[in-house]
Amino acid sequence: MSRVDMASLIRGAPREELRVPPDSLDHADHVLRTALKGYPELAADHLLNPSLRGRFTEVIGSLVRRAKLEFLKPGSPEEVAVRRARIYDVLMEIAFNLYGMEKEWMGLSDEEASEAERMIVEALREFEEVERGERGSPEVLEAVIRLKIEDMKKVMAGDPRGRKGMVAYMGERIEESLDGENLTESFLEAVKREIRSNVYYVMSKLGMCRFGNDYAIGLRWLRRLGYVQVSTNPVLAAIAYRDDPSLWDRFKEYLRRHPELLENPEARADELAMAGTMIALWPNMEVFRPIFFLKDYMDGMISYQLNPNVAASVEGSLRDAYEIYTRTEEYFRTYDSYLLWGWPLHVERGRPNIVFKVAGHSPAAIKITAELEARGMGTNNTVVYTVAQEARLILAKFEGMARAVKLGIKVTRNYETNMGGRLEDHLRETIAAQFVRKALEGVEDKEGELFKLAKALNVPVEEPRGTW
Repeated sequence: MSRVDMASLIRGAPREELRVPPDSLDHADHVLRTALKGYPELAADHLLNPSLRGRFTEVIGSLVRRAKLEFLKPGSPEEVAVRRARIYDVLMEIAFNLYGMEKEWMGLSDEEASEAERMIVEALREFEEVERGERGSPEVLEAVIRLKIEDMKKVMAGDPRGRKGMVAYMGERIEESLDGENLTESFLEAVKREIRSNVYYVMSKLGMCRFGNDYAIGLRWLRRLGYVQVSTNPVLAAIAYRDDPSLWDRFKEYLRRHPELLENPEARADELAMAGTMIALWPNMEVFRPIFFLKDYMDGMISYQLNPNVAASVEGSLRDAYEIYTRTEEYFRTYDSYLLWGWPLHVERGRPNIVFKVAGHSPAAIKITAELEARGMGTNNTVVYTVAQEARLILAKFEGMARAVKLGIKVTRNYETNMGGRLEDHLRETIAAQFVRKALEGVEDKEGELFKLAKALNVPVEEPRGTW
C-alpha cells in the first residue's frame, strides 16, 4: 500500500458512535477503547485527571500492556492498519500533553511525567520495529506522522495573501527533523523542542500572560503552548471550512440528521449559518474542554458571536443563545461521559464552555448581558469603545452573576473587549500609502514597480495596465 493510500485509509476510517454510558473497566481500558473507536484525542485528554497524580505511570503501564496486545492482534490488512494507527495516535497525543502546558494544569510532577514519557517512547519504538520486521518499513507510523504534520500545515493554508500560521511553520520544522531510520524518537523530540522552545509556552509557564486565538484550526497545538481561549464567529467559521474541507463532511452528516433545515433554505438561512458555525465550533470546544474543568470554569472558553441580525433585540438574542447553548449541552453530555469518566459525580457534565459575544452598540446589550449571566451563560461584550460603555456593561454582568450565585449557579469566566483599536485601523493604510508614494518618488516606471509590489503581496492582478 502506498503512503498516500495508507494515509487515506486512516483518515477515512469511520468512527464508532459514542454510546452512553461507556462500557469501560478502568482508566487504561477506557483510554484504549475510546481510541479504538476513533477518538484518540479524546482518549488522551481523559488522562488529564488530577486524581491520577501519583498513579499516572501505573495507568500508562497498563495502557501500554493492553495496547501491545491490540497492536499484535491479527486481522485484515485494513483492520490492522487502522487499529495500529489509532494506537500510535493516542500514545503520541498523551506524550504531547506531557510536553505542553496540560501537564502543568493537571499538576503532574516532572518525575512522573518523565517516566510516563519514557514508557510511551519505548512502546512506540517497539511498535515501529514490529512494522519494520513485518513490512520493511513502518508504513502506519509514517502515515500517522504525516497526517499530523499535514494538519499543522492547514493553519492559514488558504490565506489569500499567502501568509502562514505559526503552527504551520512548526510543522515544517518538525518535518525537516524526521529521521527515516528512527521515526519515533526523531518525531517526538522535534515536537517537544518546538513546544518547549516556543515563546508562548515559556511565557505561559512563567505565568506572564494568558493567550487566546482568533482562528479555528490548529488549536490543540496552541493549547500545548498555553492558549486558554478562542474567539469565533460565522466569518471565522467560514475560514475554518476553507482551510479544513473535512468540516464539510461533518456538516453534511449533521444535515442528514436534520433534513428539516433544507426544506426551505432561504427561510432558514440563519439556522443554517448557526448549524454550520456550531459544527466548526464544537471541535474547538473539545480542545479546550480539559482546561475548562481543570481551571474550574475560569479558562478554556470559546467566545461565540450571537446573530448580528438580532443583536439589538433582547428577545431575539436570548432565543439565539438558548438554542445554541442547549444544542451544545446535549452534544457535550455524551462527550463528557467519556472525557470525565471516573471523575467525581459532583462535577457537572455537559455544561458548555462558551461565552456569548454581546455587541454593546445598543441599550439592549445591558439587558441581554444581565439575563445571560443570570442563567450561568458567560458573556463577552464587544463593540465597546468608551469607559461609559464598559462600566455599564460590567455592572450588568455583576447584576446577572449575583442573581446566578443566589440560585447556587456556578458562574464562568466572562470578558469585556475594548475595541478602540478599530478606530485607528485606517491609519495603517494611510501610513502604508505614504511610504509607497515616498518610495516611488525616485522611480521612473512607477506603475511597473507597483505591479511588482502587488504580485509580491498576492494581489490578483495579471497585467500592469489592467484593472486592479
